[in-house]
Amino acid sequence: VVTPGELSDSCSDAGSAPLKYPTDASSYELLEEVGTGVSATVWRARCAANDEIVAVKVLDLEEHEPEHLDEIRREAQTMSMLSHPNLVKYHCSFVHESALWVVMPYLAGGSALNLMKWSHPGGFEEPVIACIVKAVLKALDYFHRNGNIHRDIKAGNILVDENGSVKLADFGVSASCWGSGGRPRSHQTFVGTPCWMAPEVMEQEHGYDFHADIWSLGITILELCHGHAPFSKYPPMKVLLMTLQNPAPTLEERPDDDRHFSRALRDFVSLCLQKDPSK
Repeated sequence: VVTPGELSDSCSDAGSAPLKYPTDASSYELLEEVGTGVSATVWRARCAANDEIVAVKVLDLEEHEPEHLDEIRREAQTMSMLSHPNLVKYHCSFVHESALWVVMPYLAGGSALNLMKWSHPGGFEEPVIACIVKAVLKALDYFHRNGNIHRDIKAGNILVDENGSVKLADFGVSASCWGSGGRPRSHQTFVGTPCWMAPEVMEQEHGYDFHADIWSLGITILELCHGHAPFSKYPPMKVLLMTLQNPAPTLEERPDDDRHFSRALRDFVSLCLQKDPSK
């Protein structure tokens, strides 16, 4: 168990006094919608208390089945407990009418996915990929050491702030992988996005643990290299079959692409994409 003191020590700006963020909707002016997902809408907003631009994630609780409310509560709880320079911070959360509002920093650079769509449709150069992956690895290391599984690593959940700092976001499907007594436990819930999902998550036979994030990281690197994930043009059920039946994807250079990826990067992807999670 990590104490609040240890959490704050791991953050680069732990010495600065935290800003106070109100827990009532009237204190936030929703300016524009910046993203939508299956379960939430994200707004760019202004906080009246300090005139700061923030992001507000609004989850409609009425649209969720009772069993999903635990997932929503877990997201807010997980975010409030974590503090690391490469994880999106959590300011506060509160219920307004029939929705849960989660207040976070506004990251003006958008996601790695959006950056590729805007200016790098074929993927990034290797030095850029290295910077992104290094930050994600630092966040994942912290996440795993604190007993959590992210379960949805992908370019769309890697955000960039106005200073170019890379941060891992969206813990909406994360879960603690530690059972009582501090022992690792496995999960059998089917969550994540199919293209990035590890084979052991798809199989639903023996459960899975934090190693599933390592597979998703390998797929994310391929996404950053080529602008899309492997099998992304296929429907979800086809993706499941191809992931389970085909050999693991590898980083291949393409004849129509003048970029050359290093042996180190190709080896790194191969190490991540092991169908046997014990490897």
